[in-house]
Amino acid sequence: MTILSDSHRVYLAYPHYCVLATINKDGTPQLSTVWFELEGDELLFSLEADSLKIRNLLRDPRCAASIPNGGRFVSVKGTVTIIEDFDQGWNDLVRLGTRYYGTVEGLKQAEFLGGGDKHHYTVRLSIEKASSVGVG
Repeated sequence: MTILSDSHRVYLAYPHYCVLATINKDGTPQLSTVWFELEGDELLFSLEADSLKIRNLLRDPRCAASIPNGGRFVSVKGTVTIIEDFDQGWNDLVRLGTRYYGTVEGLKQAEFLGGGDKHHYTVRLSIEKASSVGVG
């Protein structure tokens, strides 16, 4: 079953920022603005390995994401798979930086976010439900 419409896919192909919601230990939501890319029926992220987002997702893989642009948005819900591979996390961070900023500036942004001892994991959100306003 296809969850995302063609209109959703066209909208998500553009590098809008994504607001990722994870669940804190006390049950409250934790929101973060992140880069993403749609791959098939999954959203791909590269998240800092020692971040609260990763700790939350390791404990409870359920999450939601909203991708707004003015008065329009696509929101999705699902569960994540975390790929605990620093090399893949770095490569995906560079790829996402390039998606948002182009080759030269994207690499600079990736080095700023993931340089030194800041390691990243690749996170894949398997979309189980999608909704939208102003998008198809």
